[in-house]
Amino acid sequence: MNNQAAVLYAPHDIRIEERPVPKPGPREVLIEIKAVGVCGSDVHYYEHGRIGSYIV
Repeated sequence: MNNQAAVLYAPHDIRIEERPVPKPGPREVLIEIKAVGVCGSDVHYYEHGRIGSYIV
């Protein structure tokens, strides 16, 4: 089974890709995501590819 993931490759280069859904291990659960949000730091990563000295 696959799901969609937004993958940031570089500033202003975000792509929607199919990624496999991982199988849960012992004492783990798999949850279904119904909705997501975009945080201000997400926008900063998209525009600049970094926050401070951490580079994507």
